[in-house]
Amino acid sequence: MSLLIPSHALPPLSYRVPDRLKNAVRIGSAVVAPLSGFGRLGIVVAFERDDGRDLKEIRTTTEDLNLPPSTVKLCTWAADASAQPLQAALRAALPPETNASKYRIIHPIFDWPWTAGATVGRTELRRFLGSEGLKDAEKGGRVAIAPARPARREVEWAVLLEGAEPNVPRRARRQRELLEALGRGGGSLPVARLLHETGAGRDALKRLTERGAVRLERRPEPAPVSYTRGSGSNLVPYRDGASRALVRGGAHLWRVPTPECPAAVAAVAREAAGLGKGTLVLAPEVEAVERLVRELRRLLPAGLTVAPYHGELGRARGAVYEAARRGEVDILVGTRAAALVPVSRLGAVCVADEPNEAHRAAPGYEGVALHARDIAAQRGRIEDAAVVFLSPTPSLRLYAPESGASRLPPREPARWPAVRLVDMRGTGATLSSTLLAACRDALGSGGRVGVVVNRLGYAAFVSCARCGHVASCPDCDRPLALHGSPGGPSGKSILVCGNCGRRGEAARQCPRCGSERLGEAGLAVDGARASLAEALGGEVGLLTAEKREAQGAPVVVCTPRYVAGGGWDLVAVPDADSLLFGSGSTERGFRLLFGVSEASRGRLLVQTRSPEHPVLLAALADDYEGFAAAELPRRRIMSYPPYGHLAKVTLAGSEDEVRLAVESGVRPAPGTGVEMTGPAAVSAGPAGETAWRLLLRGRRREAVAEAAARVAKMAATGRGRLRARIEVDPEEV
Repeated sequence: MSLLIPSHALPPLSYRVPDRLKNAVRIGSAVVAPLSGFGRLGIVVAFERDDGRDLKEIRTTTEDLNLPPSTVKLCTWAADASAQPLQAALRAALPPETNASKYRIIHPIFDWPWTAGATVGRTELRRFLGSEGLKDAEKGGRVAIAPARPARREVEWAVLLEGAEPNVPRRARRQRELLEALGRGGGSLPVARLLHETGAGRDALKRLTERGAVRLERRPEPAPVSYTRGSGSNLVPYRDGASRALVRGGAHLWRVPTPECPAAVAAVAREAAGLGKGTLVLAPEVEAVERLVRELRRLLPAGLTVAPYHGELGRARGAVYEAARRGEVDILVGTRAAALVPVSRLGAVCVADEPNEAHRAAPGYEGVALHARDIAAQRGRIEDAAVVFLSPTPSLRLYAPESGASRLPPREPARWPAVRLVDMRGTGATLSSTLLAACRDALGSGGRVGVVVNRLGYAAFVSCARCGHVASCPDCDRPLALHGSPGGPSGKSILVCGNCGRRGEAARQCPRCGSERLGEAGLAVDGARASLAEALGGEVGLLTAEKREAQGAPVVVCTPRYVAGGGWDLVAVPDADSLLFGSGSTERGFRLLFGVSEASRGRLLVQTRSPEHPVLLAALADDYEGFAAAELPRRRIMSYPPYGHLAKVTLAGSEDEVRLAVESGVRPAPGTGVEMTGPAAVSAGPAGETAWRLLLRGRRREAVAEAAARVAKMAATGRGRLRARIEVDPEEV
């Protein structure tokens, strides 16, 4: 008897394994079983004793969608830890874009518009046969559900014909180059690649086909798997740390400067390859994945295979998934979506830029709503693989001794900038004369200046000079940034929430007192750019997620995310307090300031009204250990991870429904070790609907997640049927 997870949100269901399938069904098997009369795709997650119940039988197996038992175990843990349905985790582990609603026509009736062997979607079948007709067709064996991965896109290939002796004229240089390239490529190459490498046009290729030298044919698009081509000589400084991690196994924390991260990852991958094992590398964003792939190809000794894995690969992502599962990829580099991809002979997992929040899937987005750090650590335990977390400023929840992660010898930065603090207390200026003089000095010597500002828009917020009212987001209760200069050509200014994206036209009068004395305040990128251009009398570029303008200018205003790699002789931070206090947490503020310091190759100038703040001073002095020593005791007192765990449950519904749900038993039961506070209103929606937040806190994450799941379930099945969203251990605390 097996437990089956259906493809939609239901608890595990029990089915009987027929004798004909007993040798084919195991933990992780993809099977088809009946549910409400229709065939459904499911994954076997456990076996139990036969207690004589009258159970329906599994119909068939779908072997090309099977998951390894270790992946099922990991998905089960991830679902429990994130308070999410198990089927959501299993779906994330299946090949991308798996279609579970396709049917194969087996024995069509004469008036059906399909022939035997055709593939038809469930919706089309139900439209033609009706629901009961489709059930009867399945039961009678006329159709069968046929879950499958999406077909790979086909591309045109040029194939060199054996024994052909084309009479290519001496003057047809391009045709000869095409033949030589095909010979070097083993006799066949994709046409697009062939033409790109040789610079030839399609006419030259057409002439070769007419001469009988080359045949054109269509083949499935190859997976984007490439070979490394380096020597490995640059990896010597990292060999001891990588070897220690692979020999000892378990989780390891490695403090490595950001520019050295690719080399450290390459060293770990080389050690794993030497043991005949593969490496999974998790990077926070697509751009970081592609950059790591390029660096690994350059650094690692020739002959290893490396492949990217992210959503922008389209259908090619499925080909990479299959190649990794078959063991054809030595190093798989992916975003958080790769955390559950089966990798044959997994020996090491590397999490690059470990504290980055992009490693965590938000509810409703691809992946499990846990930080990749946690999934990687658990995967290492299950598959007996070494796990290495890389960052110059690791998360405190990982750095704390209670996390259980070993610490590899840290590597010090090759350089650190000369830092100058400018005390802005008692001044009303935005850009000090000291900052402007430093910019002019750098420009005078032919240097480049990067100016780091933490807020998008023209101003950080809009306030009333009469009553002090600050325009805030009704959903997030955060100040709204002003986008668009008040005197700009459009004549309109827009207020934007940097947290949820809410947008609205800026009011002309204060909503609290009716005054028209509204003004912009606080530094934002567009306002800083305009002020610098006016003060310095030259072009100033802009580099943010939304805009990339004049990036080659000698002065560029950028957000913290884009300051790295700019080759700045001077990095100026006109408002360090916005990084320190406006980033959501002390830990994130330290990390932003540290990253800004790391990005400067010469000088760093920082304006602040808190020049003695210990977090600011630690970040500017490359003193992560001092920061952690001061901050970890505070986290212990507050019971923040790893000393305690949190879960936010957001309920959508009316106040009466939420309060009734809370009063009627939504609170965690006594003795679970979990406490709940709330509900508190966090936003107002249409038709009077409000979102309410409950906060659960406890020592054990499993208990907190279980309590959160129970709260959400009880709220959803109550009289009001509230909608619930759960976030376990949100990053910013």
